[in-house]
Amino acid sequence: MFFTRLKVFILSAIILSAFSFFLLYKLDSYVKNQYINALSSQLSSTIRFAFKPSSNIMYNAPSHDIFVYDILRSQAGFKDLWYYRSDAISDGLGRKRDSLRDLIERKVNLTKSIESSIAKIDGTNQYQIRVSAPIIASDTCLECHSGLKVGDLAGIVSTSFIMYDAIFAIYNSMKIELLVIIGVASLILMFVMLFSINSFTRLVYNMKAAVQSATDGNFAIRIKSQGIGIFGEATKAANKLLEVLDKSITSIDAKIASIFVYKKSSYSNNPLLRIAGLIAEITNLFLFKNKIEAARHNSEVCREIQDVISRYIKYKYLIFSEIIDGNIVSGYRVDSNGESKIVVGDVKSIENRFEVANPNILFDDGKGCIFISTSIEQLNVIDLKIFISSDIVFYYSIAFNSKKDLIEKENSIVRIYNYIREARPIIRNNILVKSIEEASYTDPLTKAYNRLYLEKYALLVDAKLKQYVNFGVLMLDIDHFKKVNDTYGHAIGDAAIRLLTDTIRKAIRANDRLFRYGGEEFVVILEGCDMKDAQMIAEKIRTLFISAKSCPANSSSESDTIEITFPKSVSIGVSAMPDFSRDIWECINQADLALYKAKESGRNRVIKYNPELKTKDVKKNKQVDTSKETTPSNSNADYNDDDEATFLESLKLNQ
Repeated sequence: MFFTRLKVFILSAIILSAFSFFLLYKLDSYVKNQYINALSSQLSSTIRFAFKPSSNIMYNAPSHDIFVYDILRSQAGFKDLWYYRSDAISDGLGRKRDSLRDLIERKVNLTKSIESSIAKIDGTNQYQIRVSAPIIASDTCLECHSGLKVGDLAGIVSTSFIMYDAIFAIYNSMKIELLVIIGVASLILMFVMLFSINSFTRLVYNMKAAVQSATDGNFAIRIKSQGIGIFGEATKAANKLLEVLDKSITSIDAKIASIFVYKKSSYSNNPLLRIAGLIAEITNLFLFKNKIEAARHNSEVCREIQDVISRYIKYKYLIFSEIIDGNIVSGYRVDSNGESKIVVGDVKSIENRFEVANPNILFDDGKGCIFISTSIEQLNVIDLKIFISSDIVFYYSIAFNSKKDLIEKENSIVRIYNYIREARPIIRNNILVKSIEEASYTDPLTKAYNRLYLEKYALLVDAKLKQYVNFGVLMLDIDHFKKVNDTYGHAIGDAAIRLLTDTIRKAIRANDRLFRYGGEEFVVILEGCDMKDAQMIAEKIRTLFISAKSCPANSSSESDTIEITFPKSVSIGVSAMPDFSRDIWECINQADLALYKAKESGRNRVIKYNPELKTKDVKKNKQVDTSKETTPSNSNADYNDDDEATFLESLKLNQ
């Protein structure tokens, strides 16, 4: 601290000395400039008066010189006076042309303004001052000097003066007085600085220690009071700042901890840097949440989680699987070779690692999200199990090249957990929305789409027709369905309906759609099929349905089945778009007409639509048939006595 004070003292002395010399220099320049300006002003006014038109000496040329000379020589310090006449004046007077003596007169000749100089006389303390002023021609000058023009340079008057001793005496006394004042002020200032430098130095050192402590993350340190005045105020202000920072950081830490799980060891010890890192993490988390909220399918959300894992962990390979009711419904494996399908053995291995006694649990939030690590021989993995609901589980398995890599990345799982915590309710919400949507769009008995979804799907069909995509339309109805209900009961009737839907699903493709149109009547829309293709699929459905013998006892169980041994058949009407219409509802109506024709022709057959069917008066004959659209238990009333006798005979044989 002593050397610091010494440095401050020496620096103060240097600054005061430099200021003193600068002030003397400016004073010296000011005195000389003021003297020169006074002489220049006097010479300029003398010239204007001497050549003034109203002067009584105007018309006697030699009197110009005498008049100026008489005025200037009476001034103290006057030394010399000389003239330069322009060529026009010299030629008019018949005299030899004058030449410019020096650089000053050349400048006056060019600029037509007053120029001056000052030089010290060798061997003395005196200064010689030189002033040269221009003589500008006026209108009156032209009366005597015809060679001039108004505004021309008629000549130059130059004079020199010696700064006399009285001025120097005043000037020197001023310098001595100034030096005394500066010396006294410097001594007073130095004493004041010596008095206050101790407090100042200690304040600086204490502030430095406080700032260094704050930089290291400790804002609890306070600066000791350093007296009164500005030093005391500075101490109080600095301590107030540290206190505010300490409280703010503690509060921010608590608020972040309430919404974001993190380990302080994963971030900087400096709380400001730590908070900056956490804010960046929370910002990324916010962007992640906004992105997955827009996802319509959980597969998109799972891909985003995979991207988060890839951001924090460089893995050897990664496995994802979605388990519903113990069955793998989706999953994949990602490694350096790209993405591939997972096998059942991969998922079983993950499940087994969670089921072992005392697994190495890295993190468990107590709400269904568990991280475990396993390091056995060449296997180094971190497994993640996410319980979405009682019957839905997601697995992520992250493999590493070595145990060292695994240990280094264990702290990263807490960061990954924050993203999973935000994604889990969205995954659940998507599942709920999907279940509600399926419930609103599907028939509970057959899981086929209902009329409501058909109205929505009609818009998609219309859009694809504009892209030149063909569609086949089938209308199907179980023959003698009312007699089945009346003879065997509604449970067997429902089973027959489920048997038909199972048969249809086996015959159509993944991009085709099955709708329960009403009762035992179904509509199938075949994408990319013409009339010929639609007839082939319809015939396949008819044949398969005749030979089908069993179906699930209810829509929620695949294990319990019901045997159906009585004769059964289905009638099918076929139409196509855009062959007969570009409107889906019109095409369904056409398939319905073809279905009626199949019923009328003896049932158990496929009939394709032709325009002749529309010309027939079928509305009256279909009144009973169309009433079955209002309830699943409606019957076909379009059978004749021979059909009824045949059906009853078949029932007796089966019994």
